[in-house]
Amino acid sequence: MSAKDVKAIMVEFGKYDLASTSYQRFRADKKTNRNHKANKTEEYLHILEKK
Repeated sequence: MSAKDVKAIMVEFGKYDLASTSYQRFRADKKTNRNHKANKTEEYLHILEKK
């Protein structure tokens, strides 16, 4: 579900805001066995003030 889809639903219930933060990804595995190639992880906080 995209952030745009979440916003479309949440805005019906009140004031909506989105905050995001980027973190460096923790790698506990070896490079040869790595399934995830991304170096960063994006965290989203959906904020809703109900009417």
